This record gives sequence, structure tokens and C-alpha cells, in this order.
Amino acid sequence: MAAKVILSVLLGGFVIGVLYLFEVLVLQPKRLRSKLEKQGIRGPPPTILLGNIPEMKKIKLESMKKSEAKDQTPSIAHDWPSKLFPHIAQWRKEYGPIFTYSTGSIQLLSVTEIEMVKEISMCTSLILGRPAYMSKDLKPLLGQGIISSSGQTWSHQRKIISPEFYPDKVKGMVHLMVDSTALMLRFWESIVESDGGTAWLRIDVNLRSLSADIISRSSFGSNYVEGKQIFLKLRTLQQLMSHGNLGIPGLRHLPTKRNKEIRSLEKEIHSMIMEVAKKMQ
Repeated sequence: MAAKVILSVLLGGFVIGVLYLFEVLVLQPKRLRSKLEKQGIRGPPPTILLGNIPEMKKIKLESMKKSEAKDQTPSIAHDWPSKLFPHIAQWRKEYGPIFTYSTGSIQLLSVTEIEMVKEISMCTSLILGRPAYMSKDLKPLLGQGIISSSGQTWSHQRKIISPEFYPDKVKGMVHLMVDSTALMLRFWESIVESDGGTAWLRIDVNLRSLSADIISRSSFGSNYVEGKQIFLKLRTLQQLMSHGNLGIPGLRHLPTKRNKEIRSLEKEIHSMIMEVAKKMQ
């Protein structure tokens, strides 16, 4: 008798779980897309579990192959959005300046119409429409900061941060920016001189280092070395999280090697920040 009860409970739990996943992965996204389609907003058809992630990877791969096939003569190109987000550029041509697509169960609305963007930017509501995955899937990287928060939490954080960006405060940071930038330029000059007057530079790495150096010096003061170490850890965390498929329910809870490394880095970064904060008190 007890075995039958346990089996019934397990079977009931399994059925409820399947129905819940069907609701989250299929019905909810379908209802949302239906509402958008009634307003004339369409987009590429998604798969059930991964959404448009496979198609995004395919478009990105095709774009990279086309770039490699072209002439490698150095040139200046200003069309960087289509290089970084080729899927956005392609879908914009197919579905117009406003379209929808999905990453996992997350439905995203892309708005590239200038007037619409202006109207959205003028919205004064505290409900900023920040997607839930920013505070859940990206929590190890973004925490509960101003980038991922909304409502009263966002308002409170903005009031705390705003004074640091007053003109007088920013002017006081100019010499830090100049010193760090001059150091980077001298580094570039040394590379060019050592290579006989011409050299290839990976400026993305140097610019990341420059940003970290400026922020560390302005935010951590005399403890800027520890600040730079925090940025290095954050960069490692960012790289780890970039390999996951955001939006797939429960993926971040699986005991995978990547998830364990993410949790470990999250704790380490939090500990380092608290240690620096205590030194500055």
C-alpha cells in the first residue's frame, strides 16, 4: 500500500513537472509572441528549448567565414554592429527595425528605430523592464547592482552613485585618466619601435586593461592593485559565463564543472571586494 502511495506521488510530481516545463518553455513564450504579432512585430521562429540560439551561432559562423574569405588588406570599417551582432543585422533586414527573438525561454525585443528608442529613453517609470535573467542567470557577474535592478532598488542605488558623477568629481579623475592613457601609449610606442616602426596591436586587450586601471585608481585609491586583481577575476568570470546558454530554466543549478567554477569565483570576488572596502574605512 505504501509503495503504491509513493509511486502515485512520484508520478504526480513528474506529471506536474512536465506540465510546468511545457508552460514555461512553450506556452508562455508562445503567448508573448502572439501578443507581439498582433501588433505587427514578428521574428525568426524559435526552437522549443534553445530558442534562436542555434540560428544565432550559425549566422555568426557564416559571418566569420565571409570575413576571412575577403581581402585581408588593412582597412577602417565603421559598420561594427553587423560584425559583432550579425544575427541582429540579418533579422533587421528580414523583419524590420522592430522584431522579436528568443534565447532559451527568454523573449527579447530588438528596437533599432531611432524615434522609438528616443520615446523609450524618455520613460520616467521606475519599472525599467529589466529581464529576470539579468538578476538570476547573470547574478554572479552583475550581482544586484544598478545594471540589473529595477524599481525602488534601482532608484536607491542611483541616488547613492549619482554624486560620484557630478562634474567636480569627474574633473578630479581627469589626471588619473591621463596618467593611465599615457602609460598605455608609451607601451604601444615601445612595441612599434622594437618592431622597426610598424606593428600589429590587439587594442581590445589594452583598452580593457586601461578601463580596469582607471576604474581601479579612481574607485580603490591606494588599493588600486587589489582593484586590478578584482577586474582580472571578473574577466575570468565573464569568460566562463559566456559559454553557457542563458535562458534555459534550471541550467545554472546543475552541478557542472563550469557552474562550480562560477560559484567559486563569485565567492572569491565578493570576499576581495569586502576586504578592500574594510581597508578603505
